[in-house]
This record gives sequence, C-alpha cells and structure tokens, in this order.
Amino acid sequence: MSFERSPKENLKRLSEKLHWNGSDRTLCAEVKADLVFPDLEQQPAYQKLIVSRLPVSSQPLMLLGSKTEIDCLTFAFTARGQAVKGIEWDKNGEVDLSDTPHSRIIICRWPLSDDEWRIVKRLKMRYGKRVIGIQELALPCTVIGFALGHMRYFLKSLEALTPYYLGEQYFGPLHKLNEVWPLAGKSVIEFGPFDGCQTAGLVRLGVNSVTCIEARAENAIKTMIAKYSLGWDNVRLILDDFHNVDSTKYGTFDLAFAHGVYYHSIAPFHFMENLLSLSDTIFLGGYCATDQLPPGDYELLSHCGKTYRAKKYNEGNGFTAGVNRFGYFFNKEDLMGFFRDQGCEVTVISDEESAVTAGIYLRFLARKIPVP
Repeated sequence: MSFERSPKENLKRLSEKLHWNGSDRTLCAEVKADLVFPDLEQQPAYQKLIVSRLPVSSQPLMLLGSKTEIDCLTFAFTARGQAVKGIEWDKNGEVDLSDTPHSRIIICRWPLSDDEWRIVKRLKMRYGKRVIGIQELALPCTVIGFALGHMRYFLKSLEALTPYYLGEQYFGPLHKLNEVWPLAGKSVIEFGPFDGCQTAGLVRLGVNSVTCIEARAENAIKTMIAKYSLGWDNVRLILDDFHNVDSTKYGTFDLAFAHGVYYHSIAPFHFMENLLSLSDTIFLGGYCATDQLPPGDYELLSHCGKTYRAKKYNEGNGFTAGVNRFGYFFNKEDLMGFFRDQGCEVTVISDEESAVTAGIYLRFLARKIPVP
C-alpha cells in the first residue's frame, strides 16, 4: 500500500489495514502478531523445522488454536509419526485438558494482547511445562532464515536446506557409509562442517557426539546456528586449523570424518597422520586427480621413502575454500595407497567421475588392521 495522501488519510488507511480498534488501541486477533514470526501457511519448510524441535512421543500432542492454525501444523507433526489432537480455542474461553494428563500442549497462535498473554499464563500455571507457545518453537528456526538472507550458503533457500537439516537427504552418501560402518552411538570428529548439512546427517543417523573442526568464521557461524536452531545438544564446534588437530590435543574418537577437505591441505601427509592418530577408522572423501583433470602434470610427493602422485592447485578465498593458498589433488590409487601403507584396510564407499575441479570424486573408509 502507498502513502501519498494527507497524514490524516494515511492514518485512516493504515488503521483499516491493521483492523485498528480505536476504543482500546489494541490490534484485533486477525493481525499478524509481530514483525518476525514466519508465515507458516506459506512456508512449509518452517513447519517442518518447527515440529522437528519436539521429539516424537507416544502421547498425542494437543494443538490449541483456530482450525486453520491447527491444520497448518497437524500435517507436519503426523508426517513424523506424532499423533495429534486439535482443540479449537480462541483464547477468550477456558479449555479443559484434564483428560490428557501427559500430553504436550502447543498454543498455535502468538498472543496479541495483555489479556491473551494472561490467559496463556494461567494455562501454564495449571499445566506447567507441558504448555509450549508456538513462538518458543518457531523463533529459533528464524535464525536459519535470517542467515540465509545475509550469508553465503551452498544451498540457497530454506526449502533446499531443510531436507538436509532434517535428515531426509544426505550431503554425500552417508547412508552408504552407515551401511558399511553403522554410525549409531559413535563419537565422531568432523573436519569442515561447512553449512552444517553433513553434521545434520551424522546427528540424524544417531551418533552419540560430533566434534566439529572449522577454520572459516562464516562456516562456523552457520554450523552454530544450525546447532542452536535444531537443538543439537550432542554437537560442539571448535575453531582450529585442522593441521593442529591430533590425539595429543583432542583425544581419540570412534570415527575421524574428513569429507571434502583433504585436498585443502597444504601439508597433506601431516593431516592424514593426524587423522590416523585420532581414530582407528577414517572416512575420507574428496576430489582426486586424473591425467586430464586438473590440467597439468603430477608432482611426486615423498613420505617415509615412498612417493605419491598429486597435482598442486591454487585455492581461491571463497567459503568453499580452505585456508591456505594452495592444496593437492592426489591420484585416487595413491591416496588409498597411503592408508594401505599405514596398515589400513580400505573400503570404497563411492567412486564417481567428475567434470568439476578434478576428474574423480572418491569416498572410502580406512580401518587400521589390528596387529597380532
């Protein structure tokens, strides 16, 4: 709406737009509650993020609100296997929930007046922590939406990002890794969490804990946002250079997870030795050089009397880059050969041709062979 007329007429038009009640100077219930709450009817991604913040319970969930508000969330909850009971309620009347003594109670509309907040307070005094306001679930999720509008993400929209955060899709073949080496209950150290999508997959597949190592502030912030917004209490984030991360400083883990990072290393043998110190099981994935890609000749890199083929390349300085000016793409056989030379059994998870950056994208699991 435009404001090109007199101040008096502009005020009248604004009052009509907002359903302003001139007698008590309050907004009617039809008006949006605030300036930050997402439009859940128009944004299904927010619905899915919101309901993910509550664990599925055997007790039915009670939704209080208008039919539209109840319907808006019912589908998202039932899609997760949560039983739902809706009770139409306009906040002006009392509601008896005594027949559901253990159910959680979601108030589906943000209160708009002093009276409404007092009614909600009475409900909380009567039913305690079982009562949850929709803003308690929704506001943490709006941090993700805000960040998408102000920071660089690999996936550009909430609709594209949400399936990864909820474990409906995996950023890389984590499901294949999980088939070969079940992740449930394991402790993991993850290098380069990026936007938090890989971390989400590890969490959704049931790991006991994830320690994320990140050197780029922008990516660290995005991972912290995901941790907060989605309630990942078993995730911690540490800002450090991954060349500085070994068992002496951080201890040992069930799995060292290095997906899409090894080729950012300016000292690759040092980094891979660190991985071997951190765990007896390493998941490593990344681009590998072929004769054609990237252009140029192989260099021969030496380690403990053996040589390995790799192509040096210059890094950029984007959010997908490492922190050093150059890195190395190894020949895939030589990359796996390094771990075999260190006494590991190597299981290929995926081996795909690529026309981007380098000619192969390889993922494998390297497990130390016990010494008799």
